[in-house]
Amino acid sequence: MAERKNDFCGGFKVEKGGKIQIKRQLVSRVFDEMSPADVWGVQECMRCGVCRFACPFWLVTEKSTDIPAWRTYEINKMFSMFYSGYGIVARYLRLRRISSKELKQWRESAYNCTACGACTDISPLEIPNWYTALLLRRILHYSGTNLPEVESWIENTKKVGNALGIEKEKWNEIAKDLPTNINAEILYVPSALEVNRDTITEIDTIMSNMHEKWTVSSEIYDIGYYAYFAGDFETARSQFMKIYEEAKKLGVKKIVTSDGAGFFFLRWQGPKSLRYKLDIKVEHLSETVYEEYKAGKIKIEKADLKDDITVHDSEFMSRLGGLEKPPREILRLSIPNFKEPKPSPSSHNLFTCGHHLELIKEKADIIKDMRKYASSQLSTWAKSVVTLDPNCKLSMDNAIRDSQGLDKSYYYTTILSKAIKS
Repeated sequence: MAERKNDFCGGFKVEKGGKIQIKRQLVSRVFDEMSPADVWGVQECMRCGVCRFACPFWLVTEKSTDIPAWRTYEINKMFSMFYSGYGIVARYLRLRRISSKELKQWRESAYNCTACGACTDISPLEIPNWYTALLLRRILHYSGTNLPEVESWIENTKKVGNALGIEKEKWNEIAKDLPTNINAEILYVPSALEVNRDTITEIDTIMSNMHEKWTVSSEIYDIGYYAYFAGDFETARSQFMKIYEEAKKLGVKKIVTSDGAGFFFLRWQGPKSLRYKLDIKVEHLSETVYEEYKAGKIKIEKADLKDDITVHDSEFMSRLGGLEKPPREILRLSIPNFKEPKPSPSSHNLFTCGHHLELIKEKADIIKDMRKYASSQLSTWAKSVVTLDPNCKLSMDNAIRDSQGLDKSYYYTTILSKAIKS
């Protein structure tokens, strides 16, 4: 029992001299969802450093700990200590230990990453460096050394089902006039940043103009991926499963979300993390609109917009989620003066915004500096920008506030609610 007093989560303990004792309990949790491809990527990274040139964090700091491959190397050190022959021997001989200094570096580096995937795209071996940043956060969470603000995302999700602490009563008040058709074919799921009357009203207009049979759940009003970004994969998995089970209970044919990151997690990372065979279709709203347009069920007219507008693509939809054509196509159809970026939506040449890190006050200074790469790049095409993810919208609004080259931002639901005609 004496050991347990100093033993965070049953697997982590700081010893004299600043060395850290890590037990298999912690390690098995950290690596519990890794696929063979993930293991290969962690072990085969050459540490060539090419990935740093696609990362705005490294371009700002030029610190070795902000090179994406550095995080992969750190994860490989822990992995090899428990899952490779030479690593196990080195651990028993105390030739390989983790120090408290290294843990502090992990804490800083893990959140100097938006998990955009550009580092993987540019890597000669396509190493999943974006994913190892999340594994570092998982270590921080279970060792009790995580950022307090992101831990609140986890606690809020557990307590009220919403990462930002929005009470269920507020959601029910906003959603009270939305369809509750028992014969609905679509379950719409918002994310925490979209639980506001303006966005939900625009979703209602879009769905109504498409004559979709859709519904929302009084029980589900956040996708849950913020807990995943905070390192608590278990809480995120619970939320993902609630959504899948709610869809089955309602008998819908597909789940639709308007959030770019939400699409990635419900469509890809959630099933992988749960080891769940996805048996229901998951779509981003832009994909739903595009399919209806292709089928000739709706028309998309030019919205009443006078300014030149470019797009900040959601990497979670394109680079990580494989959804490229539908978002760009519906924006071409609906924006009169659409200034489309030349690189494809998945290109590592397009810089990431601050995404979910914009919600972390502790990271405000570095996020402001790294965001300039995206906002300055976008301003070469137009001074107004449209986004397809609420985290990106928040980031672009902050870029405007900080006078970083942009004048106005739109959320795509605002434009589509004006452009779609039945």
